[in-house]
Amino acid sequence: MTDDRDAAIVIPAVVVNSLVDRCIAECHADSPGADIILLLDKAPPGGGDTYGGARVIVTGPVTISAKRNRGSEATDRTFLAFIDSDAYPAPGWLGNAIRELKQDPTLGICGGPNVSPPDARGSERYVGLAQKSALVTGHLNFRKQKAPARYCDDLPSCNMVMRRADYLALGGMDEDLYIYEDKDLCRKVVEAGQRILFTPDVLVFHRDRPLNLFINQRLVWGANIWTTVSRARRASDLIVFLPVAAVVFFLSGAIIPWLPAWWWVWGPVAGLYGLLIAGETFRRAERPRDLPGLALALVIGNLGPGIGAVLGPLGLLPDQRRLYRNFE
Repeated sequence: MTDDRDAAIVIPAVVVNSLVDRCIAECHADSPGADIILLLDKAPPGGGDTYGGARVIVTGPVTISAKRNRGSEATDRTFLAFIDSDAYPAPGWLGNAIRELKQDPTLGICGGPNVSPPDARGSERYVGLAQKSALVTGHLNFRKQKAPARYCDDLPSCNMVMRRADYLALGGMDEDLYIYEDKDLCRKVVEAGQRILFTPDVLVFHRDRPLNLFINQRLVWGANIWTTVSRARRASDLIVFLPVAAVVFFLSGAIIPWLPAWWWVWGPVAGLYGLLIAGETFRRAERPRDLPGLALALVIGNLGPGIGAVLGPLGLLPDQRRLYRNFE
């Protein structure tokens, strides 16, 4: 049996709200002995250095990477568990991860699915369904469902448990990054010769963005792929460029009035794309009224990064950090 007193749970947030309240409460329920650290832009209502049973560290408006680093420095527990403030753990989350880490000294990170909460509503529901599709999350779509256990090269920091000593030895997260910071950390773990384990019993429920914020997220993801090219070390890292190719192809339809023959390439491919979206919509929908919203979420999720990759270098996505921000 694992001892959660060996672990610290690090929760970066902007301000306290109902999502933060639930995250803290469920972390306490799952791991009552853990050192729960809440890192906020500003002090919670009433001030103080605790909130809801969590220790509070006020960081100011720094990156989420910087908050996680501050949390790791503020504890002496053996294990660090990272979770987002809009997520909460399933029973056994932390204990199951610690057990895996203790059994395998070559394991650098243990994590698992981050799935939609059962009470997801409205457009958040459509986004959650869409993210199970390879059209949106590519070869990493297993992370959005209770897939079989496997070793992988990339896990998200909304559900990530590792030894504190390993995290500090790697220099923590790059505080200049407000996006892709988890990919960068996973790259460093793999390059250090350690493995990353995905296992379905290390599960968190992670609130999905509504469609308007999902659009922003996908655009900003795309706008930032150019700055992450130099960090690419694996062929899988280059998959993010597929949406760029798709968007450039669809934009090429604008030349058809001047080059009519291009229609015989563009038209069939566009038609096949529409059929692909329709087929995936029917496959992923859980009820008939999901269909329109899910189809839109699939298109946004698939083409959004490509559009962002085009708009970003043109300076048409100002204040990307604000656009990328999720719930406060």
